[in-house]
Amino acid sequence: MMVAYQGSDVVDPPFWLATPEHDFTELAHIVLPEAENLLATQGVFAPFGAVMDLRGGIARVTPPLTMADPAAQLTQVQAALRDSVRTSPRRAAAVIANCTVILPGGKAATQAAVVMCAYRDGSAAQIAYPYTLVNGRVMFAQPAWDEGMQDIFPPIRLRPYVREACPPRPAGYAVGLFMVHGLDPAEILQRLGLKNAGAGTDMPTARQCIAPLPGGWCVLWCNDMADATALRARIAILGTGADVIVTAIDEHTYSSCATAHHNGVEIWSVTHDGGIGPHDLKTSGQPPTQLANLVAEMEKEEVESGYPPGAVDFYFDIPVALVHALTGFSYCQPDSAQGHRVFTPLMKSASQA
Repeated sequence: MMVAYQGSDVVDPPFWLATPEHDFTELAHIVLPEAENLLATQGVFAPFGAVMDLRGGIARVTPPLTMADPAAQLTQVQAALRDSVRTSPRRAAAVIANCTVILPGGKAATQAAVVMCAYRDGSAAQIAYPYTLVNGRVMFAQPAWDEGMQDIFPPIRLRPYVREACPPRPAGYAVGLFMVHGLDPAEILQRLGLKNAGAGTDMPTARQCIAPLPGGWCVLWCNDMADATALRARIAILGTGADVIVTAIDEHTYSSCATAHHNGVEIWSVTHDGGIGPHDLKTSGQPPTQLANLVAEMEKEEVESGYPPGAVDFYFDIPVALVHALTGFSYCQPDSAQGHRVFTPLMKSASQA
């Protein structure tokens, strides 16, 4: 099923707001010219593929084809794409093949270059580019889109609750959050060298944004982990009077962490790395007493879920649930569950630019 994301009307969205349709089109624009050249020079082309990384970079994937049969060649390319998306986090993949198809609404078979696209979130599409070949010149007709088969990416291991409750994002979240208590938003921005950059919105779609929360907390949200890393290195600047919980969430690698600071000094941390294992959990300092109950509840849910052990990464949500227990805020809860919030976009102030 094709999924519409927040900001999907943006012509060239930032990587954290890209859509399957946008990325599938980008992949098709990369692989189609090579297929056109091969058709013009050879009259045919063997299947080949491409993958898109989390920031939108595209790389060609062409394994050595050891069989002459086109169906077997397609299977080889698809296997190479599966290896690629397992080796490194990807958000989209595509394979292009020379096919004989009957287009939707058509009756006669026609030749087409078919781009079979898959997305990490489960979306898939087939884009058929019908063509005619006359005297070495390739003429493409308008592409025809149809639903595709998700046969490249492995199943997402997040809890069903997270997959269903999170505001949709392309291929998962990778965000850094700074939960601050004891300072008002203006003071936070002044100390960090940031300033408001426009009107607030209901969703954190800007590269960096800030929102006041009930209970005296404030969340500074970073959609680019590079920004979050840079801010984390300067956390001591918030200094006296500030309690800060830094949260890093990466759904692509099933890693999450929560680290608490008081007056600029780290006092505890809770970290999960799904790459190490589905039950990895490391702590330092003296985490809050709520942690033991959260671990017990997550283990109970895993046992009762019906999934085989480790098939779903329940421990990924332990740092997330701990932050929610302490602040009332979770990155993956809808607005209605936490009260209305306004996220104001941010930019560096003149002193930090």
